[in-house]
Amino acid sequence: MKIERNKAKQDLSKLNREQKQSEKEAKEAKRKAAVEKKKAEAEKQKALVEKNKALAEKKKAEEAKKERIKREAEAKKAKDEATKAKQRKEAEQKAAAKAEAERKQREKEAAEAAEKARKAKEAEEKAKAEKLKREQEAREKALQESMMQEQLAREQSVRQKARQKVVMSEVQKYKALISSKIQQNLLTDESMKGTSCRLNIRLAFSGLVTKVTILEGQNNTCKAAERAVLKAETLPVSKEEDVYQQLKDINLTVEPER
Repeated sequence: MKIERNKAKQDLSKLNREQKQSEKEAKEAKRKAAVEKKKAEAEKQKALVEKNKALAEKKKAEEAKKERIKREAEAKKAKDEATKAKQRKEAEQKAAAKAEAERKQREKEAAEAAEKARKAKEAEEKAKAEKLKREQEAREKALQESMMQEQLAREQSVRQKARQKVVMSEVQKYKALISSKIQQNLLTDESMKGTSCRLNIRLAFSGLVTKVTILEGQNNTCKAAERAVLKAETLPVSKEEDVYQQLKDINLTVEPER
């Protein structure tokens, strides 16, 4: 019986120990569960914080991306506008340069045309002036030549008149010489006294008698005069051409001197 009580007591004691151990273990398990729960909650909270942080960072990153995209878009837009502005400026500068070049070209062409017109006008005026000068010189020259010709003509006339006087004087002299030569060869008689004969005598430049023609007069006298001329063969003639021209075909009147 005692043994059974001891055994029951031992069993109860063991049961108490086991119960305490179970309680302890349960308490420990509960504590651990609480710790694990707390830890899990802390981790959950941490995860939530991390998640919120991640979401915030993601949102921030997205906003930053949006801002970056916006800035890039604005930068691109500004760059495009700057490029367009540059292109417009370059186009305007190019157009302005072209317009300036065209203006300068027009001015150059206008200046060249004006210079050409000026030179043409100058050349025309010069040509007119030279023409007027030539015409004036020609008139003056013509006047001078006319005056000179008139002077020469007057001088020639004076010389001719003077020469004519000389020629006529020479002609008269040679006619007298010819008459004298004829008289030397003229054979006369009493029947010829107071008569005369008019002859035409033609002479070569040497004075050679080429022809004698009786023009009018007493027959015996004319025959004698003709023979006297032919007998002479040559008659006195001037070696000067103009005097000879007056002597080559002359008419003479022969009058017997005795």
